[in-house]
Amino acid sequence: MKTKNLLHSVSNDERGSFDVFYHTYYEQIFRFAYYFLKDKESCKEVITDVFYAVWQSRKRLKDIENIETYLYIVVRNEVGRYQKRYNNPSHTSLDEIPIHLELSTDSSPEDDIQNKELEQILSKIVSELPEKCRVIFLMTYKEGLKTKQIAEILSIKESTVRVQMKIATDKIVEAVKPYFPYFTLAILTYICK
Repeated sequence: MKTKNLLHSVSNDERGSFDVFYHTYYEQIFRFAYYFLKDKESCKEVITDVFYAVWQSRKRLKDIENIETYLYIVVRNEVGRYQKRYNNPSHTSLDEIPIHLELSTDSSPEDDIQNKELEQILSKIVSELPEKCRVIFLMTYKEGLKTKQIAEILSIKESTVRVQMKIATDKIVEAVKPYFPYFTLAILTYICK
């Protein structure tokens, strides 16, 4: 079912359409909430609140141009409410979010070992980035969001997104150089997608 048709069906209370909506977007928004909360149970609670909020405003869904951006904003808002409710800023850590590399199927065992090592190094480096850099980097490379979408979701300027991405990629390239001296930004960009 196409997104617009699905949103229209949910808006019109068509039987089963909200279940399809839920299953279509659950994993994507759970992952986004996890970037902030780093706790599965907290994420489940927040995601329940997100879907409840969406259900409450379902009549307006058919008018939304970009449902992913809308959902990210709802998640961001619900995470903020959750953190205020439980007054627990320690949940905002994004450390140890794994970075998975897309490996070639014709790689040798040595290549597999080196790629696994690189994956571990990248995960560690990303976990040590400043919070804003980390979130923006992950939204770009793990979620595939564009600068404009990230700026809208995080309520920041597009230039801030670009600056934070530059900081993140510079730090990653610098940190990886000792391990892989011929590692370039182009390769990093390709690997982290």
